Amino acid sequence: MRRGVIASIAAVAAAALLASGCTVETAESPKGDSGTAVSSVVQTDSGGLKRYISPAPLADKIETRGPDGETPVWYSDLKLTPEEVEKVKKGKYRAAIVWHTFSPFMNALAKGVKETYEALGVEVVATTDATMDQPKLANDVQSVLALKPDVIVTIALDPVADVATFKPAVDQGVKLVFASVKPKDFKAGKEYVSLVTYDLKGLGDVTATALGEDLGGKGKIGQIFFDANFFVVNEREKAFEETLKSKYPGIEVVERAPMADPAKVEDIAAAMIARHPDIKAIFAPWDTAAEGVVAALRNAGREDIGVYTIDLGNTNALDMAKGGLVKEMTSTLAVEFGNTLAIAGAYGLLGKQAPPMAVVPAFPVTKDVLKQGWESTFGVTLPSDIAAAGK
Repeated sequence: MRRGVIASIAAVAAAALLASGCTVETAESPKGDSGTAVSSVVQTDSGGLKRYISPAPLADKIETRGPDGETPVWYSDLKLTPEEVEKVKKGKYRAAIVWHTFSPFMNALAKGVKETYEALGVEVVATTDATMDQPKLANDVQSVLALKPDVIVTIALDPVADVATFKPAVDQGVKLVFASVKPKDFKAGKEYVSLVTYDLKGLGDVTATALGEDLGGKGKIGQIFFDANFFVVNEREKAFEETLKSKYPGIEVVERAPMADPAKVEDIAAAMIARHPDIKAIFAPWDTAAEGVVAALRNAGREDIGVYTIDLGNTNALDMAKGGLVKEMTSTLAVEFGNTLAIAGAYGLLGKQAPPMAVVPAFPVTKDVLKQGWESTFGVTLPSDIAAAGK
């Protein structure tokens, strides 16, 4: 039954989305995306901090809501005055990044956090990788607390179990900022400063719109959904389904296939096209899941079925650049996500009330705008192999 999978499976999705011992790295950051920094996608805000520009206009109203019904603001609404920037610089504060995994997306977030804290004079004393293991995340928090950080930028792996994981930090007065997933019952302004995530409804809406327009508003498609209780995935899948139904009633979802184990997605897609050979497209819930769909289609010789997904990654970007099966990937401002996390943490250091939730926007990435989409997401030039494939 949908949503009936244990929390450990949900943790796998976090790796795809956000994508030994403590592994505290005090000198090095995780490996990031290759490429040269791109200045055209950044601007300086009123406080003198570097911020990323959305390639799509920001809507007047944000439809996404938080796990406790929070109404978010756009990332650009979180900002510091020049005076506040100087006050943070004089504080000689220390920060730690406590991640659940390392991936291109999470590395981009770490890049944003570190660049902003460097500009604010905040020393990042640790970066940890829990390797998707909740007990290890708890151990990482304990190890990092020994370094006496003033602020921790982090993510919960298990919202229930991680109430205990982060309680020692709360008890020590450390300012917590969460990326996408927070402990259950933690309240903004009390146990943590703010929650920063992407526009969940926007991600689903943009993907559905791209698929609907490409199919001319009619045809049969398949959908693979994540069969687990994982808020960020569930919300964007829900938005995809609602937009498709309301805007494109001529498109029929002939099968919604549950995926409890992401390693099985290729088999799921192969079975789907065998049962429904007349489908024109398949939606996969995230980037690496889409890779399995592409593999199944190629093995079946079905070059006529388009693949649509959320999140931006090298393998699917290369396929897209070659004019392959991946037709659209919906992305977001990954480095700016990190910038916003860092600025939210600065709010906590200053004792400034932060919005309970902030989001970075969603935007479509297709072959025609792949270069711009990549640069806006990661802040660096498109990898040379992908750029060459698109020529």
